[in-house]
Order: sequence, then structure tokens, then C-alpha cells
Amino acid sequence: METYTYLNIFETKGLEYILLILFMVMFVVLFRYTKPVDKDQTED
Repeated sequence: METYTYLNIFETKGLEYILLILFMVMFVVLFRYTKPVDKDQTED
């Protein structure tokens, strides 16, 4: 039996880009969620 399997690193490139974009979007959401609220702003 052959124990070595060929792994093409470019097959998962699309998934890696999707995960990277999702991580960056979630980082921005987390940053905005944890940002302190400015008390000088008034709602009209």
C-alpha cells in the first residue's frame, strides 16, 4: 500500500481566501462592538 498521498496546495486556495475575508470582517465587527460609546453624540 502506498502511504504517501499527493496534496495540491492550490486546491484549497478559495476556501483559504473565504476564511481570511470572514476573519477580517469579524475582526472589524469585534472592534466596533468593543469600541467605547461616545457620549457627546445625541440621537435626533
